[in-house]
Parts: sequence; structure tokens; C-alpha cells
Amino acid sequence: MPQNILARKIETRAVGRVPLPEFSEIATRFAGAIERVARDLFKTTTGAILMESEVHPLGRVMERIPIPAMLGLGRVPGTNTATLINLSSDFVYHLVDLRMGGNPQLAPTPTTRSLTAIDMELCRDFLSAAMTAFTDAMEEVTGRPAAHPLVLTSLEQNATQISIAPSGADVVAIGLNLDIGEAARNADMELLIPLSVLDGLRGTREKLPVAEDTSGIWRQHMQREAALAPIELTAALHRMKLPMAEIADWQPGDVIPFLREAVDHVELRMKVDGARSLKIADARLGAKGLAKGLRLNRGPSEQVTEHLRELIDLTEPDAGPGNCTDDDAIPFVEQSGGEPAPG
Repeated sequence: MPQNILARKIETRAVGRVPLPEFSEIATRFAGAIERVARDLFKTTTGAILMESEVHPLGRVMERIPIPAMLGLGRVPGTNTATLINLSSDFVYHLVDLRMGGNPQLAPTPTTRSLTAIDMELCRDFLSAAMTAFTDAMEEVTGRPAAHPLVLTSLEQNATQISIAPSGADVVAIGLNLDIGEAARNADMELLIPLSVLDGLRGTREKLPVAEDTSGIWRQHMQREAALAPIELTAALHRMKLPMAEIADWQPGDVIPFLREAVDHVELRMKVDGARSLKIADARLGAKGLAKGLRLNRGPSEQVTEHLRELIDLTEPDAGPGNCTDDDAIPFVEQSGGEPAPG
């Protein structure tokens, strides 16, 4: 009898807490990023709804994954833990069908079957982009680059043959439901992240102590130089993958098509180190006078601006007549999808 009581207590133990207080916002941003990834990959409209963002024991979550399954394993360099993305069989069916030329205006009934090598390769791009999307969402919300981005390392089919954390660990599950295409094909996916991975990410966000500078002149000079330091920004209109042979045949005058919605979701990215960049804002393409321009859909997160102010140790200047230019009198004309902007 005491053994049965002990077993029940172990089974019903309390799970850990997510170490990032802003994780719910990260999960929401991740859902939005998955929408854009799926839209670019499937070449059709896509919507993603956040269904779950909760902590569960690892064993309980792994038990509910069917066999075979489309599992993307992502590792954080320097750790013995991993993340896992589980695509439902319906998701795999629709992904393969649409990437092989299926009609997005139709919603055929998915059929469950064994996964082939072709299925695995067709899903690889999406799984890799999903790993990157979570890293981007976390960096965008926290305002700091991740020490080690998540990288897709392998694709698996049997959940019983992989381990992403010790058996007694807790994981946070982000569940998404997607509507794909005009016929609203429905599919589910799930991202599993051990709390130990988030603990490591949280560790990179600790502020370093700043020594007091007793020299007011030099302090003001360094603040002024830091405030004027240039930051390299990149505006990404659209991303796509094309066969190498097609690119080799490009000629002047060739038209390279992209989705109409791309002009509404231009990414502004800030270079952080080497080839890595951090998404800081979302914008819409338009025109201002005779020049093209961007109008922010959403400004940088509070964490991003706070981090930049910490680096220069200055408060944001007040907006006033002294900060205005003649260009402010020129109206901004938004670029509609697929149509050229005036001017």
C-alpha cells in the first residue's frame, strides 16, 4: 500500500515553471513566424493559432506521439539536451501534397501511410525554418541575441528511439493549429523545449556589472560616441529557394515572382555578429516622394530599445520641432500587394 501511494505521488508531481517570464509572448511571436514560413513554403494563404503553451513531464508528452511520426530534432551547441518538433500525419500529408503541386483550393482527406525518404526531405525545409523561427521570436521579445541558435540536426520517425532530455525532465509544449490554403486544410504541429534549454538561454540575458566611471567628461564623450555608432540594418522583402539550374539561366529582364503579401511583412533586421542578424521590426513597403520607404507595422520591442539604451546609457530624446526635417512634410504612400506605388 505505501508503495502505491508513493507511485501515485511521483506520477502527480508538480511540474516546473518556465524560466522566461515573457515566454507567452515568445510563443505568440513564434506562431506568427510559422504563418510566414508556411506561407512562403506552400505559396498560399496560411493561418496559425496558438493552442497550447504549457509545461508537461517529458515522458507524458513523448507517450502521445504516434509511430511513425515526422520528428525534427534540434540541438543547442554545447549542451546535452535538444528540442523536438512533431508534425501530425495530416500536416505531413498536406505539406507533401502542396509542395508536389497540389491545389490549395481543394482539401483532400489525408491518408496515413509510412513515411518515405522523399517525405522526409520535403519536410526538412519547414522543420529547419521552424527552428530558426523560434530563435528569432525569442531574440525579438527579449531584445538580446541568443548565445546559440537552435539548429535542425536530424529527422526521425520513432519517438521511442530518441532522447531530448533526461527521463525526469519537464518540457514546455507549444501547440499550433494551422489553416492552409483557400480550402482551409487543417493540421497540427508541436514544439517541445526542455526547461533546461530555456534555463541556458536565460543565463545569456543576465546583465553584466558596469563599473562606475568617475570621469564625467570621458563618460559623456563615450556616451556621445555610442549614441552615434552606426548599426547595419537589412530590409528583407521575401525569402525563397530555387533550383540552382534555374538561377544559372537568369537573364536581364526575367521576372522573379513572390507572394503579394510580402510587401506587408518586410523584416527589418539588425546585424549582431558575423553573419547573424536579429529581427527588430516588421514593416510595410511603400513610397515617400520619389524614394521607396518602409512604414513600421510594429516598432522594436521594449526589450530591444531598452537594451540599446543600456549600451549608450542615454534616455530617449524628446520629439520636438528640433528633430523634424523637411522630409516629414512628404506623405507616405503605402505599396499595395502586387501594385506599384505612386512616385
